[in-house]
Amino acid sequence: MRRLQAGRVALSLFLAGQATPLAAGPIRRAASCAELSTTTPGWLITNAMSSDWPGSGSGRVQLFANHVPTGETASCNVAYRMNTTDGTIIGHDPAAAHECINFSGSTALNTSVRLDMDTLFLTVRSSWVCEEDGEKTYAATGSASLSRDTSEGACLVQPSLLGPATTCPIADVEIEGELSEES
Repeated sequence: MRRLQAGRVALSLFLAGQATPLAAGPIRRAASCAELSTTTPGWLITNAMSSDWPGSGSGRVQLFANHVPTGETASCNVAYRMNTTDGTIIGHDPAAAHECINFSGSTALNTSVRLDMDTLFLTVRSSWVCEEDGEKTYAATGSASLSRDTSEGACLVQPSLLGPATTCPIADVEIEGELSEES
């Protein structure tokens, strides 16, 4: 009879009084934070939306950035000013970094975003520590274009004291991160 190998499960059936081994495939294990940090340091952007309040002269893009290596989700908001007459975005700095808030309250992940409101080009940057790595810090940056759905019926228009408020969905997107530092 063969010896069991690590990472495999063996089962036996008793047929006609004899044990008959059944082979099983390898056990899959979840990749560790440290492994994902060097192979897949990216984000899944979900539940993104843009909300415009032209009457109040403001708007914002809100999104959730699920960080693949740590599995933590950060809430990110990019506020902007709008012209109250024609609703155009004014004075927005596409190079400004906006800090995100982690839902878990963990200090092991720090995420910020930059968003060019003219092109909806999003850049995400995170730095993090994996529990199994002790004090080792990783950092990665990635970018993608967002796609706002403004087709008929996609946006929610609601009345407000300062005029209509419009909220439009933004499609989910995966952002591949590039590891920029390990220390």
